[in-house]
Amino acid sequence: MSQARLGESLASRERSRDAVNARKTATERAVRAGGRRRYGRRVACDDPCWREILPAEPIRFGSDFAWGVASSAFQAEGGAVANDWVEAAREGRVPENPGNGFWERAESDFETIAGLGLGHYRLSVEWSRVEPERGRFDAAALDRYARICEAARVAGLTPWVNFFHFTHPRWFASSGGFLRRENHGDFLRYVERTARALAPYVRHFHVQNESMVYVLVSYLLGQNPPFVRSRDAAFDMTETVLRMTADGARRIRHVRPDAIVSGIEVHLDARPLDPDDPAQCEGATRFDSWYHGTLLEALASGWVRLPGRDPVEIPHLRNAFDFYGFNYYSSTAFGPAGPVSYAASADAPLDAMRRHVFPEGLCDGLLRVARALPDMPLLVTENGCPTRDERFRIRYIAAHLAALDRARRLGADVRGYFHWTAVDNYEWHHGFSDARFGLVGFDPRSGERHVKQSGHWLAAVIASGKVDPAAIP
Repeated sequence: MSQARLGESLASRERSRDAVNARKTATERAVRAGGRRRYGRRVACDDPCWREILPAEPIRFGSDFAWGVASSAFQAEGGAVANDWVEAAREGRVPENPGNGFWERAESDFETIAGLGLGHYRLSVEWSRVEPERGRFDAAALDRYARICEAARVAGLTPWVNFFHFTHPRWFASSGGFLRRENHGDFLRYVERTARALAPYVRHFHVQNESMVYVLVSYLLGQNPPFVRSRDAAFDMTETVLRMTADGARRIRHVRPDAIVSGIEVHLDARPLDPDDPAQCEGATRFDSWYHGTLLEALASGWVRLPGRDPVEIPHLRNAFDFYGFNYYSSTAFGPAGPVSYAASADAPLDAMRRHVFPEGLCDGLLRVARALPDMPLLVTENGCPTRDERFRIRYIAAHLAALDRARRLGADVRGYFHWTAVDNYEWHHGFSDARFGLVGFDPRSGERHVKQSGHWLAAVIASGKVDPAAIP
């Protein structure tokens, strides 16, 4: 091909690509706007701060859409287990955790959740229960987790098992934890041994929960055990959690070759509080490049790139996941005093943890992951809100299901929605307070459960296959 014809061809391709992008942009604007139009339909909610973010038209879900709930071992089980959070509570650094009784009541909880029409239950294993001392595994604890997973299946739920949800056995923490490379084999041994015990009952696994937020709050901000506050430690741990993800997935598939392995990452949706402030824009961009950018590039390419460091290749990270697990609660704004909860308007709804409701961050985040990992299906593996107000919870879920639907119509391959959580549980630094996330409540004295209004509402959505705007209180 001559240089002239080549130039004409490239120019033609550029015009074509510009036209396609223009059509995509116009479509996106139309879809996003369509989610906000009222078209004269009756909407039950008359609260002005909610009306603009609630769905105006019915949202439909197919029979193959996966509905589930998510929980974590320590948050639900509680108790005096030998982990670093219990130790921190004894030191007065975090609230004590009596648990909600899941360890004893898992079977009846599964029956309750299945009765709402949910088909999936994400749970985790408390590492310190099954390996209370280095190299000594507790056969009774492993058997209890196996019975729990078997009970989920008997109830009609698909169990999804996660191996790490922020807590470390005391022996692991006291030996330096993940910061010492020679300890990484301890985690992988635990993953393989536990996967082997659960493999007869479980096909769906997660290596770890929210690996990047774990690095952020435990090693950069120093708010959670092991309470480290160091940029270098955070960068070391970024590589470590990605390597543990890849190596852990490999161990799981060694035990069960047909395993389905999903990641779980929380999207923080960093934005400048004032988009015209260069310092705020730079702060949001710098945080986003590390927190989201490093992760997504590593999963797509197998290369971990951190500022001021040589790139590191983890080749098997590229194929570590079958699904991308996407968690979302609210968006983060970088303002003059640092990160705060982002609000799209001055009267945006505010939950019990003082976070503004901003569903568009879920839509934007799903689309971003879909662009970065175009061949990987997505699951919303956590979404929910802390509140005692059931109307607030129902509106929150409805608004975020509408955002999920917009992301699907714009091309994100979202296969399911897991609500956080099933039964009210311990919320880390908030303990058992007004930060109640469950579809099911419980009496702390008797342990008795009761399905909340939001649980019944979501059951109706699942049964009908649609979110009806007129049914949102």
